[in-house]
Amino acid sequence: MSLQNKMKPLSAVILALMLSACGDSETNIYAEDVAEPDHDEDHDHDHDELSQSRLLVVEAGTELAHVFDTTDGDEVASLTLPAPIGYAYSVPGNRYAAFVHRDDNWVSFVDGGVWTEDHGDHDHPYAEAPAIQDFFLDGVKPTHYTFNDEQVAVFYDGNSETGDPAGVASFDAHAVADNGMAATLTLSTHMHGAAQVRGEHLLATIRDADSASTLPEQVALYHLHDTEYEQEKVFAETCPVLHGSAQNENHIFFACGDGVLVIDESADFAASKVANGDALPEDARIGTLRGHDHIHDAVGWTGGTIVLVEPDADTLETLSWENSAGASVVSGEFADSGELFVTLLDNGSLVVFDSHDWSVHGEVEAVDASVLGEDQRLKLVVEPQGHTAYIVNPGAQSVALVDLEVMEVSTKWELDFTPLTAAWVGYAEEHEEGEDHDHEQEHDHEEGEGHAH
Repeated sequence: MSLQNKMKPLSAVILALMLSACGDSETNIYAEDVAEPDHDEDHDHDHDELSQSRLLVVEAGTELAHVFDTTDGDEVASLTLPAPIGYAYSVPGNRYAAFVHRDDNWVSFVDGGVWTEDHGDHDHPYAEAPAIQDFFLDGVKPTHYTFNDEQVAVFYDGNSETGDPAGVASFDAHAVADNGMAATLTLSTHMHGAAQVRGEHLLATIRDADSASTLPEQVALYHLHDTEYEQEKVFAETCPVLHGSAQNENHIFFACGDGVLVIDESADFAASKVANGDALPEDARIGTLRGHDHIHDAVGWTGGTIVLVEPDADTLETLSWENSAGASVVSGEFADSGELFVTLLDNGSLVVFDSHDWSVHGEVEAVDASVLGEDQRLKLVVEPQGHTAYIVNPGAQSVALVDLEVMEVSTKWELDFTPLTAAWVGYAEEHEEGEDHDHEQEHDHEEGEGHAH
Protein backbone atom coordinates (compact mmCIF):
# COMPACT_ATOMS: atom_id res chain seq x y z
CA MET A 1 0.00 0.00 0.00
CA SER A 2 1.30 3.42 -0.90
CA LEU A 3 0.37 6.06 1.64
CA GLN A 4 0.89 9.78 1.31
CA ASN A 5 0.28 12.91 3.32
CA LYS A 6 -3.49 13.34 3.31
CA MET A 7 -3.52 16.84 4.76
CA LYS A 8 -1.11 19.07 2.88
CA PRO A 9 2.47 18.70 1.61
CA LEU A 10 5.06 18.86 4.37
CA SER A 11 8.33 20.65 3.79
CA ALA A 12 10.21 17.47 4.57
CA VAL A 13 8.99 13.92 4.32
CA ILE A 14 11.78 12.28 6.24
CA LEU A 15 11.04 8.58 6.24
CA ALA A 16 8.51 5.83 5.89
CA LEU A 17 8.93 3.61 8.91
CA MET A 18 7.22 0.26 8.75
CA LEU A 19 6.34 -1.28 12.11
CA SER A 20 4.59 -4.58 12.62
CA ALA A 21 2.02 -5.33 15.32
CA CYS A 22 -1.32 -7.13 15.44
CA GLY A 23 -0.95 -9.00 12.16
CA ASP A 24 -0.88 -6.76 9.08
CA SER A 25 -0.72 -3.49 11.00
CA GLU A 26 1.54 -0.81 9.60
CA THR A 27 2.79 2.65 10.56
CA ASN A 28 4.00 5.31 8.13
CA ILE A 29 5.91 8.26 9.58
CA TYR A 30 5.86 11.42 7.47
CA ALA A 31 7.41 14.25 9.46
CA GLU A 32 10.69 14.96 11.17
CA ASP A 33 8.95 16.46 14.20
CA VAL A 34 8.10 13.08 15.68
CA ALA A 35 11.53 12.50 17.20
CA GLU A 36 12.10 12.92 20.92
CA PRO A 37 12.70 16.61 21.74
CA ASP A 38 15.99 18.03 22.96
CA HIS A 39 16.99 16.46 26.28
CA ASP A 40 18.97 19.49 27.38
CA GLU A 41 17.99 19.67 31.03
CA ASP A 42 17.17 23.35 31.07
CA HIS A 43 14.92 23.53 34.09
CA ASP A 44 14.62 27.31 34.06
CA HIS A 45 11.68 27.33 31.69
CA ASP A 46 8.16 26.97 33.02
CA HIS A 47 7.17 23.33 32.69
CA ASP A 48 3.67 24.16 33.95
CA GLU A 49 2.97 25.77 30.56
CA LEU A 50 3.52 22.58 28.58
CA SER A 51 0.93 21.64 26.02
CA GLN A 52 1.25 19.25 23.09
CA SER A 53 -1.29 17.00 21.48
CA ARG A 54 -2.27 15.02 18.41
CA LEU A 55 -5.59 14.11 16.89
CA LEU A 56 -5.94 10.59 15.50
CA VAL A 57 -8.53 10.81 12.73
CA VAL A 58 -10.13 7.65 11.33
CA GLU A 59 -10.65 7.46 7.57
CA ALA A 60 -14.21 6.23 7.00
CA GLY A 61 -14.60 2.65 5.80
CA THR A 62 -10.92 1.81 6.18
CA GLU A 63 -8.30 0.51 8.60
CA LEU A 64 -6.49 3.87 8.49
CA ALA A 65 -5.91 6.31 11.34
CA HIS A 66 -4.23 9.59 10.37
CA VAL A 67 -2.18 11.34 13.05
CA PHE A 68 -2.25 15.16 13.04
CA ASP A 69 -0.25 17.61 15.13
CA THR A 70 -2.90 19.88 16.62
CA THR A 71 -0.55 22.88 16.70
CA ASP A 72 -0.10 23.26 12.94
CA GLY A 73 -2.49 20.70 11.47
CA ASP A 74 0.29 18.72 9.77
CA GLU A 75 -0.18 14.99 9.36
CA VAL A 76 2.82 13.37 11.01
CA ALA A 77 1.93 9.71 10.46
CA SER A 78 -0.69 7.23 9.37
CA LEU A 79 -1.41 3.81 10.81
CA THR A 80 -2.95 0.78 9.17
CA LEU A 81 -4.78 -1.21 11.85
CA PRO A 82 -5.91 -4.85 11.66
CA ALA A 83 -9.48 -4.20 10.45
CA PRO A 84 -11.90 -1.40 9.50
CA ILE A 85 -12.36 1.02 12.40
CA GLY A 86 -15.76 1.91 13.82
CA TYR A 87 -14.94 4.04 16.87
CA ALA A 88 -11.93 5.74 18.44
CA TYR A 89 -11.35 6.77 22.06
CA SER A 90 -8.66 8.09 24.37
CA VAL A 91 -7.30 5.84 27.11
CA PRO A 92 -7.05 7.47 30.58
CA GLY A 93 -3.83 9.46 30.76
CA ASN A 94 -4.33 10.45 27.11
CA ARG A 95 -1.13 8.85 25.83
CA TYR A 96 -2.88 5.92 24.17
CA ALA A 97 -5.91 5.63 21.91
CA ALA A 98 -8.28 2.68 21.48
CA PHE A 99 -9.79 1.71 18.13
CA VAL A 100 -12.87 -0.50 18.08
CA HIS A 101 -13.32 -2.95 15.21
CA ARG A 102 -16.80 -4.07 16.25
CA ASP A 103 -17.63 -6.21 13.23
CA ASP A 104 -14.31 -8.02 13.61
CA ASN A 105 -14.63 -8.56 17.40
CA TRP A 106 -11.44 -6.66 18.14
CA VAL A 107 -10.09 -3.58 19.95
CA SER A 108 -6.61 -2.35 19.04
CA PHE A 109 -4.44 0.31 20.66
CA VAL A 110 -2.00 3.00 19.57
CA ASP A 111 0.65 4.95 21.46
CA GLY A 112 0.01 8.52 20.33
CA GLY A 113 3.65 9.38 20.96
CA VAL A 114 3.25 12.52 23.10
CA TRP A 115 3.42 12.42 26.88
CA THR A 116 5.19 13.82 29.93
CA GLU A 117 7.37 12.06 32.49
CA ASP A 118 7.72 13.07 36.13
CA HIS A 119 11.29 14.27 36.76
CA GLY A 120 10.71 15.32 40.35
CA ASP A 121 10.82 19.10 40.09
CA HIS A 122 9.15 19.20 36.67
CA ASP A 123 7.33 17.16 34.04
CA HIS A 124 9.55 16.42 31.05
CA PRO A 125 7.85 16.36 27.63
CA TYR A 126 8.35 13.71 24.97
CA ALA A 127 7.26 13.55 21.33
CA GLU A 128 7.96 10.36 19.42
CA ALA A 129 6.53 8.39 16.55
CA PRO A 130 3.07 6.94 17.15
CA ALA A 131 3.14 3.17 17.40
CA ILE A 132 0.62 0.34 17.27
CA GLN A 133 0.70 -1.61 20.55
CA ASP A 134 0.88 -5.36 21.08
CA PHE A 135 -1.95 -5.12 23.63
CA PHE A 136 -5.40 -5.89 22.20
CA LEU A 137 -8.84 -7.10 23.25
CA ASP A 138 -10.90 -9.74 21.51
CA GLY A 139 -14.55 -10.38 22.29
CA VAL A 140 -17.84 -10.56 20.43
CA LYS A 141 -19.16 -7.15 19.32
CA PRO A 142 -17.27 -4.67 21.53
CA THR A 143 -19.69 -1.75 21.79
CA HIS A 144 -19.74 0.45 24.88
CA TYR A 145 -16.43 1.97 25.96
CA THR A 146 -16.53 3.71 29.37
CA PHE A 147 -13.76 5.07 31.55
CA ASN A 148 -12.85 6.99 34.66
CA ASP A 149 -9.56 8.78 35.33
CA GLU A 150 -7.57 5.53 35.48
CA GLN A 151 -9.57 2.56 34.14
CA VAL A 152 -11.57 1.51 31.10
CA ALA A 153 -14.45 -0.94 30.77
CA VAL A 154 -15.36 -2.36 27.36
CA PHE A 155 -18.76 -4.00 27.10
CA TYR A 156 -19.20 -6.78 24.53
CA ASP A 157 -22.78 -7.26 23.34
CA GLY A 158 -22.34 -10.90 22.36
CA ASN A 159 -24.31 -12.43 19.50
CA SER A 160 -27.80 -13.94 19.62
CA GLU A 161 -27.29 -15.89 16.39
CA THR A 162 -24.10 -17.65 17.50
CA GLY A 163 -25.08 -17.91 21.16
CA ASP A 164 -22.08 -15.90 22.33
CA PRO A 165 -22.91 -14.15 25.62
CA ALA A 166 -22.14 -10.56 26.53
CA GLY A 167 -19.09 -9.74 28.62
CA VAL A 168 -16.82 -7.03 29.96
CA ALA A 169 -13.07 -6.40 29.89
CA SER A 170 -11.40 -3.76 32.07
CA PHE A 171 -7.85 -2.43 31.91
CA ASP A 172 -5.71 0.67 32.40
CA ALA A 173 -2.91 2.48 30.57
CA HIS A 174 -0.27 0.32 32.27
CA ALA A 175 -1.79 -2.79 30.71
CA VAL A 176 -1.67 -1.14 27.28
CA ALA A 177 1.97 -0.11 27.76
CA ASP A 178 3.16 -3.44 29.16
CA ASN A 179 0.91 -5.77 27.12
CA GLY A 180 -0.64 -6.81 30.42
CA MET A 181 -3.78 -8.71 31.36
CA ALA A 182 -7.31 -7.33 31.19
CA ALA A 183 -9.80 -8.27 33.91
CA THR A 184 -12.86 -10.02 32.48
CA LEU A 185 -16.48 -10.86 33.16
CA THR A 186 -18.62 -13.29 31.17
CA LEU A 187 -22.38 -12.80 31.42
CA SER A 188 -25.15 -15.35 30.93
CA THR A 189 -26.67 -14.08 27.68
CA HIS A 190 -26.26 -11.53 24.91
CA MET A 191 -27.46 -7.95 25.45
CA HIS A 192 -26.87 -4.36 24.42
CA GLY A 193 -25.57 -3.48 27.85
CA ALA A 194 -23.24 -1.22 29.79
CA ALA A 195 -20.58 -1.37 32.50
CA GLN A 196 -18.73 1.04 34.78
CA VAL A 197 -15.48 0.12 36.52
CA ARG A 198 -14.67 1.47 40.02
CA GLY A 199 -11.30 0.26 41.26
CA GLU A 200 -11.75 -3.41 42.22
CA HIS A 201 -15.49 -3.18 41.64
CA LEU A 202 -17.46 -3.38 38.43
CA LEU A 203 -21.10 -2.51 37.81
CA ALA A 204 -22.58 -4.29 34.81
CA THR A 205 -26.03 -4.88 33.38
CA ILE A 206 -28.20 -8.01 33.59
CA ARG A 207 -30.79 -9.13 31.06
CA ASP A 208 -33.40 -11.86 31.31
CA ALA A 209 -32.57 -14.33 28.55
CA ASP A 210 -36.30 -14.68 27.79
CA SER A 211 -36.81 -10.94 27.32
CA ALA A 212 -37.95 -9.79 23.88
CA SER A 213 -35.68 -6.74 24.13
CA THR A 214 -31.92 -6.83 23.79
CA LEU A 215 -31.73 -4.06 26.40
CA PRO A 216 -31.09 -5.09 30.02
CA GLU A 217 -33.32 -4.26 33.00
CA GLN A 218 -31.07 -4.68 36.06
CA VAL A 219 -27.58 -3.88 37.32
CA ALA A 220 -25.27 -6.07 39.39
CA LEU A 221 -22.17 -5.33 41.46
CA TYR A 222 -19.04 -7.42 40.92
CA HIS A 223 -15.70 -7.63 42.72
CA LEU A 224 -12.36 -8.46 41.13
CA HIS A 225 -10.64 -11.72 42.10
CA ASP A 226 -7.31 -12.21 40.31
CA THR A 227 -8.31 -11.35 36.73
CA GLU A 228 -12.00 -12.27 36.87
CA TYR A 229 -15.03 -10.51 38.33
CA GLU A 230 -17.39 -12.34 40.69
CA GLN A 231 -20.92 -11.17 41.44
CA GLU A 232 -21.58 -9.68 44.89
CA LYS A 233 -25.20 -8.61 44.51
CA VAL A 234 -27.98 -7.66 42.13
CA PHE A 235 -29.64 -4.32 42.84
CA ALA A 236 -33.35 -4.65 43.63
CA GLU A 237 -34.13 -1.31 41.96
CA THR A 238 -34.91 -2.15 38.34
CA CYS A 239 -33.90 -0.15 35.27
CA PRO A 240 -36.18 -1.09 32.35
CA VAL A 241 -34.80 -0.73 28.80
CA LEU A 242 -31.47 0.41 30.24
CA HIS A 243 -29.26 2.37 27.87
CA GLY A 244 -26.47 4.78 28.76
CA SER A 245 -24.30 5.10 31.86
CA ALA A 246 -21.86 7.46 33.55
CA GLN A 247 -20.02 8.04 36.81
CA ASN A 248 -18.57 10.83 38.94
CA GLU A 249 -16.62 10.87 42.21
CA ASN A 250 -19.19 9.00 44.32
CA HIS A 251 -22.04 7.98 42.04
CA ILE A 252 -22.71 5.67 39.13
CA PHE A 253 -25.64 6.44 36.83
CA PHE A 254 -27.63 4.19 34.49
CA ALA A 255 -30.30 5.60 32.17
CA CYS A 256 -33.63 3.76 32.31
CA GLY A 257 -36.93 4.12 30.52
CA ASP A 258 -38.54 5.55 33.67
CA GLY A 259 -35.64 7.68 34.94
CA VAL A 260 -32.04 7.28 36.01
CA LEU A 261 -30.76 4.63 38.42
CA VAL A 262 -28.22 6.18 40.82
CA ILE A 263 -25.81 4.02 42.83
CA ASP A 264 -23.87 5.70 45.64
CA GLU A 265 -20.52 4.04 46.28
CA SER A 266 -19.92 6.20 49.36
CA ALA A 267 -23.08 4.68 50.91
CA ASP A 268 -22.00 1.06 50.36
CA PHE A 269 -23.37 1.07 46.80
CA ALA A 270 -26.92 2.02 47.79
CA ALA A 271 -29.28 2.33 44.82
CA SER A 272 -32.13 4.77 44.18
CA LYS A 273 -34.10 6.09 41.22
CA VAL A 274 -34.42 9.66 39.94
CA ALA A 275 -37.69 9.62 38.00
CA ASN A 276 -38.24 11.30 34.64
CA GLY A 277 -41.06 13.43 36.08
CA ASP A 278 -42.05 16.30 33.79
CA ALA A 279 -38.53 16.94 32.52
CA LEU A 280 -38.93 14.95 29.31
CA PRO A 281 -41.38 15.09 26.42
CA GLU A 282 -44.06 12.40 26.36
CA ASP A 283 -42.76 8.93 25.45
CA ALA A 284 -39.14 10.17 25.65
CA ARG A 285 -36.34 8.72 27.75
CA ILE A 286 -32.70 9.49 28.43
CA GLY A 287 -30.35 7.31 26.40
CA THR A 288 -27.04 9.09 26.97
CA LEU A 289 -25.33 10.27 30.16
CA ARG A 290 -22.15 12.14 31.02
CA GLY A 291 -20.43 12.59 34.38
CA HIS A 292 -17.28 14.19 35.76
CA ASP A 293 -15.30 13.72 38.96
CA HIS A 294 -15.60 17.40 39.89
CA ILE A 295 -19.32 17.73 39.13
CA HIS A 296 -22.04 16.45 41.49
CA ASP A 297 -24.73 16.15 38.82
CA ALA A 298 -24.74 13.95 35.75
CA VAL A 299 -25.96 15.31 32.42
CA GLY A 300 -28.24 13.49 30.00
CA TRP A 301 -30.21 14.29 26.91
CA THR A 302 -32.80 13.12 24.43
CA GLY A 303 -33.47 15.04 21.23
CA GLY A 304 -33.12 18.72 22.07
CA THR A 305 -33.86 18.28 25.78
CA ILE A 306 -30.91 18.35 28.20
CA VAL A 307 -31.42 17.27 31.81
CA LEU A 308 -29.45 17.32 35.04
CA VAL A 309 -29.43 14.25 37.26
CA GLU A 310 -29.01 15.35 40.88
CA PRO A 311 -28.28 12.15 42.81
CA ASP A 312 -30.54 12.99 45.77
CA ALA A 313 -33.42 14.47 43.76
CA ASP A 314 -36.79 12.83 43.15
CA THR A 315 -37.03 13.83 39.49
CA LEU A 316 -34.83 15.01 36.64
CA GLU A 317 -34.29 18.75 36.13
CA THR A 318 -34.54 20.27 32.66
CA LEU A 319 -31.63 22.48 31.68
CA SER A 320 -32.94 25.82 30.41
CA TRP A 321 -31.47 27.05 27.13
CA GLU A 322 -32.80 28.60 23.95
CA ASN A 323 -33.15 26.08 21.15
CA SER A 324 -35.09 28.14 18.64
CA ALA A 325 -33.95 25.97 15.74
CA GLY A 326 -35.37 22.84 17.37
CA ALA A 327 -32.03 21.09 16.94
CA SER A 328 -31.14 17.79 18.60
CA VAL A 329 -28.04 17.10 20.66
CA VAL A 330 -25.56 14.90 18.81
CA SER A 331 -22.98 14.67 21.58
CA GLY A 332 -21.84 16.25 24.82
CA GLU A 333 -18.51 16.28 26.64
CA PHE A 334 -16.94 17.94 29.68
CA ALA A 335 -13.93 20.18 28.93
CA ASP A 336 -11.58 22.44 30.91
CA SER A 337 -11.38 19.90 33.77
CA GLY A 338 -15.15 19.90 34.17
CA GLU A 339 -15.59 23.68 34.13
CA LEU A 340 -17.42 23.55 30.80
CA PHE A 341 -19.96 21.17 29.28
CA VAL A 342 -19.83 21.20 25.49
CA THR A 343 -22.83 20.11 23.41
CA LEU A 344 -22.82 19.59 19.65
CA LEU A 345 -26.16 19.98 17.87
CA ASP A 346 -27.21 18.25 14.67
CA ASN A 347 -27.35 21.60 12.85
CA GLY A 348 -23.61 22.11 13.41
CA SER A 349 -23.89 24.54 16.33
CA LEU A 350 -21.86 24.23 19.49
CA VAL A 351 -23.53 25.26 22.77
CA VAL A 352 -21.32 25.41 25.86
CA PHE A 353 -22.55 25.53 29.47
CA ASP A 354 -20.79 26.73 32.62
CA SER A 355 -21.02 23.75 34.97
CA HIS A 356 -20.97 25.97 38.08
CA ASP A 357 -24.49 27.29 37.49
CA TRP A 358 -25.39 25.66 34.14
CA SER A 359 -25.75 29.01 32.42
CA VAL A 360 -24.87 29.25 28.73
CA HIS A 361 -21.18 30.10 28.39
CA GLY A 362 -21.47 30.66 24.65
CA GLU A 363 -22.76 29.41 21.32
CA VAL A 364 -21.23 29.30 17.86
CA GLU A 365 -22.32 28.00 14.45
CA ALA A 366 -19.29 25.81 14.09
CA VAL A 367 -19.78 23.66 10.98
CA ASP A 368 -22.13 23.21 8.03
CA ALA A 369 -24.21 20.13 8.78
CA SER A 370 -26.24 20.39 5.56
CA VAL A 371 -23.44 18.68 3.62
CA LEU A 372 -23.75 15.44 5.60
CA GLY A 373 -24.75 12.32 3.72
CA GLU A 374 -27.61 10.11 4.85
CA ASP A 375 -25.42 7.83 6.95
CA GLN A 376 -22.97 10.48 8.14
CA ARG A 377 -22.87 12.12 11.58
CA LEU A 378 -20.87 14.92 13.13
CA LYS A 379 -18.42 13.83 15.84
CA LEU A 380 -17.26 15.86 18.84
CA VAL A 381 -13.86 15.49 20.52
CA VAL A 382 -12.61 17.79 23.29
CA GLU A 383 -9.39 18.35 25.18
CA PRO A 384 -10.44 17.20 28.67
CA GLN A 385 -8.24 19.73 30.46
CA GLY A 386 -8.11 22.34 27.71
CA HIS A 387 -10.22 24.85 25.82
CA THR A 388 -10.35 23.30 22.34
CA ALA A 389 -13.16 21.30 20.76
CA TYR A 390 -12.74 19.37 17.52
CA ILE A 391 -15.72 18.75 15.25
CA VAL A 392 -15.30 16.01 12.66
CA ASN A 393 -17.47 16.70 9.60
CA PRO A 394 -17.53 13.76 7.17
CA GLY A 395 -19.71 15.64 4.66
CA ALA A 396 -17.25 18.51 4.35
CA GLN A 397 -14.15 16.31 4.71
CA SER A 398 -12.90 18.60 7.44
CA VAL A 399 -12.14 19.03 11.13
CA ALA A 400 -13.08 22.35 12.74
CA LEU A 401 -11.21 23.55 15.84
CA VAL A 402 -13.25 25.71 18.22
CA ASP A 403 -11.68 27.91 20.89
CA LEU A 404 -14.04 27.46 23.85
CA GLU A 405 -12.77 30.54 25.68
CA VAL A 406 -13.86 32.98 22.97
CA MET A 407 -16.37 30.63 21.26
CA GLU A 408 -14.91 31.00 17.79
CA VAL A 409 -13.78 28.56 15.11
CA SER A 410 -10.02 29.10 15.31
CA THR A 411 -9.10 27.05 12.26
CA LYS A 412 -10.37 24.32 9.97
CA TRP A 413 -8.41 21.42 8.56
CA GLU A 414 -9.36 20.54 4.98
CA LEU A 415 -8.83 16.82 4.43
CA ASP A 416 -8.61 14.85 1.19
CA PHE A 417 -10.27 11.83 2.76
CA THR A 418 -13.62 11.32 4.48
CA PRO A 419 -13.19 11.28 8.27
CA LEU A 420 -15.36 9.12 10.50
CA THR A 421 -14.31 9.89 14.06
CA ALA A 422 -11.22 10.86 16.07
CA ALA A 423 -9.39 10.53 19.38
CA TRP A 424 -7.28 13.15 21.17
CA VAL A 425 -3.95 12.23 22.77
CA GLY A 426 -1.37 14.35 24.55
CA TYR A 427 -1.11 16.69 27.49
CA ALA A 428 -2.48 20.18 28.10
CA GLU A 429 -1.33 23.04 30.29
CA GLU A 430 -4.77 23.59 31.83
CA HIS A 431 -5.60 22.01 35.21
CA GLU A 432 -3.46 18.93 35.64
CA GLU A 433 -5.87 17.33 38.09
CA GLY A 434 -9.09 15.57 37.11
CA GLU A 435 -10.39 14.07 33.91
CA ASP A 436 -13.68 13.26 32.33
CA HIS A 437 -14.93 10.56 34.68
CA ASP A 438 -17.61 8.86 32.69
CA HIS A 439 -17.30 8.38 29.07
CA GLU A 440 -19.82 6.33 27.27
CA GLN A 441 -19.52 7.50 23.70
CA GLU A 442 -21.97 7.65 20.82
CA HIS A 443 -22.51 4.83 18.40
CA ASP A 444 -25.15 4.04 15.81
CA HIS A 445 -28.12 1.93 16.84
CA GLU A 446 -30.45 -0.40 15.03
CA GLU A 447 -33.04 -0.03 17.78
CA GLY A 448 -33.11 3.78 17.91
CA GLU A 449 -33.26 4.26 21.68
CA GLY A 450 -30.67 7.01 21.47
CA HIS A 451 -26.91 7.10 21.41
CA ALA A 452 -24.48 6.33 24.17
CA HIS A 453 -21.24 4.58 23.71
